[in-house]
Amino acid sequence: MIRPVRGLAVLAAFIMLATVLLMARAASPADDTVAITRLINHMKQYDGRTVTIRGEAIGDVMVRGTDAWITVNDDEYSRNSIEEGGELVGMSNAGIGIWLSSTDAEKIRICGGYKNKGDIVAVTGTFNRACKEHGGDTDIHATSLEVVKEGYPFERSFPWGKLIALLALVGMAGGLWWYRWYVKKAGLREAHREY
Repeated sequence: MIRPVRGLAVLAAFIMLATVLLMARAASPADDTVAITRLINHMKQYDGRTVTIRGEAIGDVMVRGTDAWITVNDDEYSRNSIEEGGELVGMSNAGIGIWLSSTDAEKIRICGGYKNKGDIVAVTGTFNRACKEHGGDTDIHATSLEVVKEGYPFERSFPWGKLIALLALVGMAGGLWWYRWYVKKAGLREAHREY
């Protein structure tokens, strides 16, 4: 009779431990982050809720008085761009507009674009699938912004080989055009001489 009670006690302890671990995992900050594609695909579920997103600040910081607009991308390219050795895969530019205080926006030093890898930011705020304040746009009204990783400029070397090849092709095309024009003009001179 003692053995079944011990087995139940061990099973109960195991279930309690698993529950505690799952609850601790659910409370961790990494699990609170919601992908932007998930927000877009489940708009009704997240509408009006406080969410945390993480991604690359891209474009420009557009200050509007005491507030500002930024765009945050969390697609494949924000994690590993082509310039960093990433591959051209899937859909790009899974981003969302963020309305935040201009003091929080000042934390962003580099916005992503052709020349730069933007700051990676974590933004917490209220998700709006159709914001009444901003003409029905989908956005997040941020309550906090944290720069997780600083951005940097991309290093690009000038493609001299491509420029030389282009100039050679333009020169050859120009030479062929000139030769055609010259032969045609010489043929017309010969035709006038025969009359």
